[in-house]
Amino acid sequence: MVNVHSPDELAANLRMAKGTPFKVNVDFGPVIARPSDKSIIKTTYRDLAGVLRTKAFAPLSQTKLRQFPVNDQLKTLLAPYFDVLKRYAPNVGIVFLADEPYLNGIPKSEMERVGVVARHELDVRGLKSVKLGVIFASGMFDSDFATMIDRQAGEYAKRIDDYYRTGQAPAQWVETMRTSRLSTYDSAGNMYTGGGIPKGFDVVGFDFYLSTMLLDGLHQDTLSWFAAHYPGAGCDRFANQTMTQIHSKLSFFDHRSMQPGTQDADRALLDAIYECRMQATTTMLQRDLPQGRPLQLLMISESSNNGVLEFYSDGSPKQKQPSLLVEARVLDEVHRAEKFFTAHRSSYTAGLMFFTYQNTYDKTISLNIGGASGMPSVMRSIFDFSAAAAPGHGSNPSDQTKGRNAGSAGIAY
Repeated sequence: MVNVHSPDELAANLRMAKGTPFKVNVDFGPVIARPSDKSIIKTTYRDLAGVLRTKAFAPLSQTKLRQFPVNDQLKTLLAPYFDVLKRYAPNVGIVFLADEPYLNGIPKSEMERVGVVARHELDVRGLKSVKLGVIFASGMFDSDFATMIDRQAGEYAKRIDDYYRTGQAPAQWVETMRTSRLSTYDSAGNMYTGGGIPKGFDVVGFDFYLSTMLLDGLHQDTLSWFAAHYPGAGCDRFANQTMTQIHSKLSFFDHRSMQPGTQDADRALLDAIYECRMQATTTMLQRDLPQGRPLQLLMISESSNNGVLEFYSDGSPKQKQPSLLVEARVLDEVHRAEKFFTAHRSSYTAGLMFFTYQNTYDKTISLNIGGASGMPSVMRSIFDFSAAAAPGHGSNPSDQTKGRNAGSAGIAY
């Protein structure tokens, strides 16, 4: 899977797959999902109690909220890219139009409108076998879940607004809020909470990374919510527990030194967190799938290290990191995904996708992220599993051409 920014870049990526049996999935979000105009960003939100509030700060000019252009502009934007797809038709797999649309304020109706345009433009170029796909952030495809997440964002905005309105906030803090705050503040009240799988799409997936679960305040009550709403998903142990309380049980979230058995205890808890969030979200997705529409499900898993670094109790990463221990935690998470996918392969017919990018700096969360490519054991496990999941496509895990887009286990870069 590749994100594209120019037709030449797209052609270069597809050229690597030419002459092989492998498919390249393409995310067009960077091209057509533009930052939302400030004039359409709502400045009201509801907190956890459901109280309607008005934000103290105007929307930033750049947020994670997104909108699509009108149909004619959309066709013009897509034309040179889809012409490239036509040249490499045998190696084109799934086309994605926006990443995490509901979380980023794109409603179902807009996904359907743009899906109709994209489908037509693909079909007129003879690309009828190319699938349209949508990837949701965690369980945002479900209205109840999405409402819970949006209310959590509202609670975050409420704390900022209440602090500011007391008149005690330092000048530097106020300036930061006005110019470079977390996107959660603007997202509050602007997420799409109507739920539902948009019509016209063939592949549906969701990402629910460990780093998101542990570090994103939007998920403070998610495991407890799952325990209450999906009692058969193995979440009972998390009933009435916040993520802050769960952090206190993980050795890498406080100042404790490693003791005998600490790593095993961490692994057992992280196993339970994985099983809960993936089983509950899978059950929720299967329940929400529209009847009578053949849809393929795609499983996406994390293979970077930003969720398993050594943190202070407030969630900020420490300067010095035990690289081998961190890599071992990432490898555990990869193994969890491989095990879950194997057990649920009949559901996830579109396959399993890992991310194998290099170390990068994510400006949206101000964090250096250690990508899988810098962790040899992680890469080896991904390529071994990819080769095994694609019989006949080669068995050499070091052959990245064979592993990059292999069969049922895919790799995004």
